[in-house]
Amino acid sequence: MSETQPIRALPLRDHVYGRLQELLIARTLAPGDHLVEERLAADLGVSRGPVREALQRLHRDGWITLRPRHGAFVNQPTRQQVDEFFEARELVERSAAELAAQRCTPEDAATLLGICDEADADLRRGVPSQQMAGHTARFHRTVLLTARNHILLEFGEQLSQRSRWFFAPLVSSIAPRAWAEHREVAELIAAGRAEEAAAAMHVHVEKSRDSYLDTQLVGDAPPGPVAFRRTRAPSGSRAGAAARAPHA
Repeated sequence: MSETQPIRALPLRDHVYGRLQELLIARTLAPGDHLVEERLAADLGVSRGPVREALQRLHRDGWITLRPRHGAFVNQPTRQQVDEFFEARELVERSAAELAAQRCTPEDAATLLGICDEADADLRRGVPSQQMAGHTARFHRTVLLTARNHILLEFGEQLSQRSRWFFAPLVSSIAPRAWAEHREVAELIAAGRAEEAAAAMHVHVEKSRDSYLDTQLVGDAPPGPVAFRRTRAPSGSRAGAAARAPHA
């Protein structure tokens, strides 16, 4: 038998990080909220040590700010962070739509259009916003999969958590417009019209950005360059399962 590495349980701090990240993405812990170690530890049923370590990592990854003598506070995305996120998203998703149109099979087309049909039916029924967000996640991931470029898929997955964070407050209000745009992109991909599919995805991302800026508070930019670190929820955590969900 070949030598194998033993399976190791994730440290408790990683599970706490994943759970707190999930609460941040869902805006249960909202921008501006004061995060108190003792209260979080009690809510999560753990000691303060893993919570403190998770907060330090969330600070390094750009989700919260640790202020000396004041504590931890949830970050409000700055205008620079918003612009950088949507620039990156537009590059990834426009390229994915173009490649998807070039490489789409009949089965891929049926999957994309089927997702649109399911979402339209649920939209008419008035299902909860989280269910619509799930359809959105499936649609964008399917476009990335149809592009058949593993590096592009990885970039898209890195953006997925930020997408969930940005759009959690907007899912209900933008769903009708977003799904009309999704269907247009899907039909162009299915027809193999690569340049038009890329252009339609560009418009979709641009309108999503405008919707965010029109409705959400944007924080002041701190001095110096601002960047989000790449983050990934721990495998097997609740946040890990949820990290593939939505962007508009």
